[in-house]
Amino acid sequence: MMLTRILRSVGLIAAMSLIATASSAETKLLLSHIFPSTHPLVTGVLTPWAKDIETATQGRVKIEFAPSSLAPPPGQLDMVQKGIADIGIQFTGIVPNRLHFEMITELPGPTATAEQLTRALWSTHEAYFAKSREYKDLQVLAVFSFPQQDFFCMKACPATLADFKSMKILTTPSTSSKQFGALTSGIVAVPAVRYFEPVSKGTVDAYAGTTAMEVVSLNLAPSTKAILRLKDQRTSGSFVVTVNPASWKKLSAEDQKAIMSQSGAAFAKRMAALDAAIAGAYKKLEDDGIKLQMASAALDADLKKAFDPLDDEWVKESSKRGIDGEAALKHFRTEVVK
Repeated sequence: MMLTRILRSVGLIAAMSLIATASSAETKLLLSHIFPSTHPLVTGVLTPWAKDIETATQGRVKIEFAPSSLAPPPGQLDMVQKGIADIGIQFTGIVPNRLHFEMITELPGPTATAEQLTRALWSTHEAYFAKSREYKDLQVLAVFSFPQQDFFCMKACPATLADFKSMKILTTPSTSSKQFGALTSGIVAVPAVRYFEPVSKGTVDAYAGTTAMEVVSLNLAPSTKAILRLKDQRTSGSFVVTVNPASWKKLSAEDQKAIMSQSGAAFAKRMAALDAAIAGAYKKLEDDGIKLQMASAALDADLKKAFDPLDDEWVKESSKRGIDGEAALKHFRTEVVK
């Protein structure tokens, strides 16, 4: 009898031990992205985010970073859906057919910080985009916007629409090329990572579709004379952070809630790190003798008229995809300036 009781006690203890071990087991999620490890997004946003998730889940969930990207830039979304990585970060501008809605940040609009834009983007995502069929098979952790882009002049900056017409302008593909393509036929569209050659060789008059951070990191500053700030016609690139649905479902409801407490709306505050980085980049460009020029009110108004069709195009396509595009755009711009 005594032996039976002992064995039962041992069995109970062992079972309880297994339960405790299972409940405290560490789940590792592999994150792959396209950015250099020294990029401010990695050091100032993603790394602290991963650490905060580990803390919020009391160590049950740990995000590990792949040493290099496990897929090319356009393939980050497929990479996650196929389970090659658990978490990925997709730049929307190179997959417009897959992620149209978040490209709302590429529509010319008022000057704002990355934190403001990201807060507005998440609010609009939750209110309008998330319920669309575009996100049917995606588990979204966050959406965010990079700092806004500028117009960089290698010669005299344009003062009127007529000045733009005679210019050869380097842009990124997609919305940026359409934006400045409304002003001149002299558009050269390539990925920003390929800007150095045409800029350094002086085969273009100006370039757009990129931020001051890239001007510094891509060594474009020596060929740049000035920055033309378009006050109410500025754009930015957007990104979507997704997690593999199967990996997400394996997590407990408690851990899912803890992860979202550090993501979603909370992710916007993390973008202050990029706002600080862009401020540092502007300071460096200023120290290099590159002057900031503000576009006149008249030029800004003329540019708005030229760029308005981009809004109409986005709204029309959004309506085709099942949301009220006009209401979503109004919501986003209202949230940006709050």
